[in-house]
Amino acid sequence: MTTIARPPSPQPVRPLPADERRHRLLVVDDHPAVRAGVRELLADQPDFVLVAAVGTAEDAMSVAECDPIDVAVVDYQLGARNGLWVSRKLKRLANPPAVLIYSAYADDVLAAAAVVAEADGIVSKGQLGPELCHEIRRAARGQSCLRPVPTSLGEVMRRSLTHEEQAIFGMLLAGIEPSETAATLGFSDAALEARLWSMLRTLEVRAEPAACAPRTASTAHFSDDRARTG
Repeated sequence: MTTIARPPSPQPVRPLPADERRHRLLVVDDHPAVRAGVRELLADQPDFVLVAAVGTAEDAMSVAECDPIDVAVVDYQLGARNGLWVSRKLKRLANPPAVLIYSAYADDVLAAAAVVAEADGIVSKGQLGPELCHEIRRAARGQSCLRPVPTSLGEVMRRSLTHEEQAIFGMLLAGIEPSETAATLGFSDAALEARLWSMLRTLEVRAEPAACAPRTASTAHFSDDRARTG
């Protein structure tokens, strides 16, 4: 009598450890050549999944509102909107991604503006590909990639911001959530939101490098957001 061997029982699929899961990424840059280069770099990383590479702030928000994103790599200058605007908008999503501002001018004032925009880090476009991938992995793990704001920036902040705004900045720099910051300083959430947009507009102007060509869009793109939150 012939015995027919039973096929082995299927083994349960073991989920990957958290640090081995593939990170879902969004790239936002208005230069097609930069998008193509970053796309090629990320495609070689086994733990990365590029959800989309888009050229405008509006397209970035459309993608992030529909697809879960772990890390967004966002160019600072995007024409009508900029990376700071995108960062604050992304951080208002129900499941906000980590945000890295990708800039050729990663100076100290931009670092301060990134704090107000709740970005998780700034990556210089002068960095090599492996360094960008390292910063993306750090951000995906929830680690801040922002360098400490130097004490030399204090005078700039004092000239740029009111006393209340300096207090807000200090609390954000300490990692205190905006809702707790508002409660501590006696603001409503809407009032704090309006103040943050105002601070961001001020710091954005100072973050513009002298070597950069004049911008084609003004900071007026913040006004509609401020009006809705004020």
